[in-house]
Amino acid sequence: MSEALELAVDEFNGKYFINEDYRPLAEKLRAKFKELQHVPVKHILFLENREDKRKKAQHYVFAQVSKISGKIQDILYQVTGHTYEYIIEIFKENVEAMSREQIILLLYHEMRHINIEGKIVEHEINDWVCMIDKLGPNWATTKASVPDLLDEDINWENIQGPPTLFPEERLRVVK
Repeated sequence: MSEALELAVDEFNGKYFINEDYRPLAEKLRAKFKELQHVPVKHILFLENREDKRKKAQHYVFAQVSKISGKIQDILYQVTGHTYEYIIEIFKENVEAMSREQIILLLYHEMRHINIEGKIVEHEINDWVCMIDKLGPNWATTKASVPDLLDEDINWENIQGPPTLFPEERLRVVK
């Protein structure tokens, strides 16, 4: 049992809840994908927001990653004895209908926002093209059929996304 779990009380009914169930999935993603090997999963606080139905530009936000300030890192260390540098906040009400495979993709996506220098990278065109081209525009919606990234037979580079309106054209970044 990790030190952080000592703070999580089963009968706690507050807005934020520490959920360590995401950590093993994140560790497996880190181990499998080269682009995630720099992500310090042991220093991520996995937090469920149980009340906020976050939306941005009329679209639901399923999760977000952020860097924890030095002051909060110090407080968390004093309380838990563990150093946390990042929070992955999952909006519970927005992900309740997601499958396990979609949650794994969501974690993969959020972990990609932590760059090799440890900074948070905002959404950008490469990120959008990567997810949409491989998985389709509705990969996170109810009933979407998506691959299990942790399946040993799944290789991110070989995933072929859904057919587009013009099958001979794939999304790509033009510089």
